[in-house]
Amino acid sequence: MRSIAARLDDGWRRAADPAWLEGWVERDFELPGGFTRLVAMGEGPPLLLVPPLPGFKEAWVACAFRLARRFRVVTYDLRSVFDGRPRWETLLDDLRRVADAVAPGLAAIAGHSMGGALAQRFALAHPGRVASLVLSSSFARMVTPRSHWRARYLEQPAVLAALRFLPEARALDFARRLAERGGWVFDPRCDRHVLGLMRHGVRHVPVGLALDRVRLAFDHDARADLPRLGARALVIVGERESVSYRAASEELARLIPRARLVLSPGAGHLHPLSNAEWFAETIGPWLADGAAR
Repeated sequence: MRSIAARLDDGWRRAADPAWLEGWVERDFELPGGFTRLVAMGEGPPLLLVPPLPGFKEAWVACAFRLARRFRVVTYDLRSVFDGRPRWETLLDDLRRVADAVAPGLAAIAGHSMGGALAQRFALAHPGRVASLVLSSSFARMVTPRSHWRARYLEQPAVLAALRFLPEARALDFARRLAERGGWVFDPRCDRHVLGLMRHGVRHVPVGLALDRVRLAFDHDARADLPRLGARALVIVGERESVSYRAASEELARLIPRARLVLSPGAGHLHPLSNAEWFAETIGPWLADGAAR
């Protein structure tokens, strides 16, 4: 079989906080056309963690071992190879296959950013499978307010180029300075482990894959369907998020019946990494309460 998924090489482990690696054991998981890499850890009610753009499961590594103390946590790399153009339907079918194999029956599902869009689609397509839904810095549709146009289309490409092509020491120093002022997706909570992991990811994501994911994100519009979502939902957004993501999270909370909106204190878009302890301690009891009902 061939690998058909987004995947970080093992060099990311050098940047990681050693505590993150507790229980983090990868294995191959077969999908149509090839395989992805999957991590399953812990015991308890199943919790699926769907990664953001570009689809690396390591986006959840700072949360996974904490959540595994009370849940059966499952995460995996999203597909990057498609039969034809990239389609949400293919990603949705992959998620169903993962859920059927390692989280059968009723499960909680959490998705960050674009992963939250896939989580929404799963909850709408399989309402009998989702007990609770956590949407972290996600969106019902992708919108760029005028005030955010410069940041998204000019500043973001410049930051990505710097992190990708500068020598490691200079790239990390640049990232630290961005974090100090809350630039790009960083926030002051981002320590050297978070910055190192992000820099490694930016250097290793294929440009074509990133562009395909962005196109998919702009194809997502669930506004008409979210009002019929039956699963209980928790919407989380970083307190220091961009204008566009704050507005998108507020829209999600309005559209989903009885959704609760929570701010991740002092954090930006990377809050599952930079504010991981708070994230796990916030969603853990909320999910456990839903499982007990």
